[in-house]
Amino acid sequence: MPSSTVTAASVSRISSELSASLCPREEPAVQGARSALTSMEAGALPQAEDRAEDPGSRDEGGPDCPPGGQSPDPTVLWDTLERKFLEHQQVTHRTPEGRQRSLLSLLPLFLKAWKHSVGIICFPSLQRLAGDVSNQLAQQIERALAGKPAEEARVAAGQLLRWRGDTDQDGHLLLKSVYVLTGTDEETLGRVAESGLPALLLQCLYLFYVFPVDKDEPLESDLQGQRMFVQMLLNLCSDPQSLEGLPSGNELQALLIATTCLWENSSRFWREPTFCVLRAISRAQSPSIVQYLQATDCVRLSVQNLSRLTDALPVPEVSEAVSLVLGFVKDSYPISSALLVEFENGEGYPLLLRVLLRYDGLTQGEVDPHLEELLGLVVWLTTCGRSELKVFDSITYPQLEGFRFHQESSGVTVKNLQAFQVLQNVFHKASDCVLCTQVLLAIKTMWAWNPRNFFLLEWTLQPISQFVELMPAKPPLVQVHFFQLLEALVFRLRYVPHEILRKVQHLIKENPQSSCTLMALQSILKITASEPLFTDIFRDSGLLGLLLAQLRKQAKIMRKSGSKEPSPGVHDSERELTAVTLRTVVALLKGSVRNAVVLKDHGMVPFIKIFLDDECYREAALSILEQLSVINAEEYASIIVGALCSSTQGELRLKLDLLQSLLRILETPKGRAAFRVCSGFTGLLSLLSDLEGSLNTPPLQAWGAVPRGQTLELLLHTLCALSAALYLDPVNSDFFRRHGLFEKLAEDLCSLGCFGAAEEEDTLQHSWPNTKARPFAELLSAAFSPDCPLPPRAQSCLQVLGFLDRMASGILHLRRDLRQPPAADAQEGEAAGGLQGSFKQWPDLEERPDEGDAVIMHPGIVCIMVRLLPRLRHEDHPQEPTLKRKKAARFIQNKAILVLTEL
Repeated sequence: MPSSTVTAASVSRISSELSASLCPREEPAVQGARSALTSMEAGALPQAEDRAEDPGSRDEGGPDCPPGGQSPDPTVLWDTLERKFLEHQQVTHRTPEGRQRSLLSLLPLFLKAWKHSVGIICFPSLQRLAGDVSNQLAQQIERALAGKPAEEARVAAGQLLRWRGDTDQDGHLLLKSVYVLTGTDEETLGRVAESGLPALLLQCLYLFYVFPVDKDEPLESDLQGQRMFVQMLLNLCSDPQSLEGLPSGNELQALLIATTCLWENSSRFWREPTFCVLRAISRAQSPSIVQYLQATDCVRLSVQNLSRLTDALPVPEVSEAVSLVLGFVKDSYPISSALLVEFENGEGYPLLLRVLLRYDGLTQGEVDPHLEELLGLVVWLTTCGRSELKVFDSITYPQLEGFRFHQESSGVTVKNLQAFQVLQNVFHKASDCVLCTQVLLAIKTMWAWNPRNFFLLEWTLQPISQFVELMPAKPPLVQVHFFQLLEALVFRLRYVPHEILRKVQHLIKENPQSSCTLMALQSILKITASEPLFTDIFRDSGLLGLLLAQLRKQAKIMRKSGSKEPSPGVHDSERELTAVTLRTVVALLKGSVRNAVVLKDHGMVPFIKIFLDDECYREAALSILEQLSVINAEEYASIIVGALCSSTQGELRLKLDLLQSLLRILETPKGRAAFRVCSGFTGLLSLLSDLEGSLNTPPLQAWGAVPRGQTLELLLHTLCALSAALYLDPVNSDFFRRHGLFEKLAEDLCSLGCFGAAEEEDTLQHSWPNTKARPFAELLSAAFSPDCPLPPRAQSCLQVLGFLDRMASGILHLRRDLRQPPAADAQEGEAAGGLQGSFKQWPDLEERPDEGDAVIMHPGIVCIMVRLLPRLRHEDHPQEPTLKRKKAARFIQNKAILVLTEL
């Protein structure tokens, strides 16, 4: 086994010469080398048998090749190699040079047999061959390096291991053979390591890395040679037993420290392989390696070097070097915490903070892989500690149902507050979107390990509470991630963070930045809507009062401007903030009578009414008023009816929204009673009176700009509200009948403009012998179809009659759709209170002698239909109403009389 004295002396001399005489030189990066080593860095180290295309295979011929170019039999090749190797071993009288030549003559045959065996070695003397070949390579490396200055030694090592294509390639032949041998099995790997090759190869790697050659690009042979050299080192360094010889020298110390202080003078061509090999050594650490690194102060010296160079070098390179050092600390931690203590005592945490802050403003919206790796190591550091953190139970109640604080330790917990403070300080000082987001994601990862980590951190360092105050200065994407973290506390941990929510509430009050306030309020809205408990929490905390004060202020501004359109100076974010404020108040009022009382006690009703004028706020404002109807339905009904009556003809959308809100309240007996008391029937009939002439052809001038479809939609919703107010409410029905409102409704419908003048009973109609009578239901279906063949005026008449048909059965308000004909409501009628479907396809009137199974809820509406039927006539198309109007009228009238008699 070769002595390591020469190696140690050479490294010492190289280190001293380097510090004294190295001139700054930098070789350009070689993309091909990095690509070739990508798989090594990822940890997927290919085995030797997968490399049949390496250099040196082209000259592996010999007398054992079969004639005719056929592929030789691998078994024959291995048998021949075994025989020749035994002969080589038996000859003992040769000189060292002769034994070397004899051994070298066997290697082409060995490589040829290996190639044709697809990497499967069938050689009984494999371990002895491995010992001889590795010893021979170690001796040649020692002779090449002995007594030479550092730069000359680097050139000599490169020439020894480079394949040149001529006869003088013994070093490359030995390199390739050892490369193949290190990829076989652990026993062979151990025989190679016994030769001292790991330390010698590390010394060569140090020379290659520290002393770049004077040429622009490496030759292809250099890339191939580098690939074999590095893979051989990786095979050796991945085995802990192969590293046991390293503590006897200082090769590992020199190489590791060089990666932290010699950046400007190092070879970019060898940088990636060097880091790859050092990471392999880190992952294979043993107690002896840990003791060696501790005894040589490798971690402390590396941290000191990097601390001096942090601001002078590109941040990705510094980050990569710090990650390398931290990798040794992490991989050694299961064995001993000595390197972690050395890292901490050497001011490692301030170094981490400085390096991470170097990324502030440099990420350009993308996560640098080195940053991601370094943050992952810092997150790992938070789990390092001798004992669990002890904290007092500081839970504030009330809490959500299902919340449980687990005192026992289950899963990975945070034990190192110093490491976490690095992340916390980075978030405090940085403004970069990617950097801050990565810190938040790291915290989220810790919560995923164990929910206790949130409490351990919040009850000691209060990171989330402090971050709330920083949100206005952070980019929008960071704000989004932060409030998602806040929501995760509620939705996943089932925990109510009272203190954090108070700070968010203060942020909303101060409103330092509208976009941040908007995100905060949106998060509060999601939290409020998730659990009824928050309606009480946010009332007691004063949030409800705060939001009401903000709405009052905004309503005063709107009232002062007097414009129902958005003001030119009002930004979209401010309008959206007001809209979210209204929706949050809606969520706080939902199901909470106490909160509705608070709103009323604040005198907010007049101010909420102001928001009805703006379509952006109307839905939420109406929802707030609907919540108020729980404690005072009459006040709500008075507001809605008053707004309907005071709205102008052009405010059609406002009327529809008010009617839809009214329909929701009319579902309750309390709402229907309040509607009657507040003159709701009179208000709705006044809406119908305002529609006079709107369905004429052409419509009156006041309605000329309003499409017929919108007019019919308003008419439909008004009739729906009347139907809902009368539905299963005998008091309202009696009120409507006693006050002659059925007659008033008939008059208003007659004045729409689509119905003609009433015909006299004895007026003779023209005879249309060639025209077939059409059933009423068929004409209703045609009137509601998209491609109606009827004239607009006749279509409008039939649609109004269809509305009344459904209203008579009491189901008009259950289906408010202009696109559906009454015949489609048969199933709807069955679903509404068990009513029989009254909208089946109508047969001819002559075929319907008895309609006793039909249900009519409002006979007065049938009387209105009887009054309107004679007016269903169009002067230009007198044949259209060939419905046998008289028979139809008599049928409907008799039906109504029958029902009234039964009542």
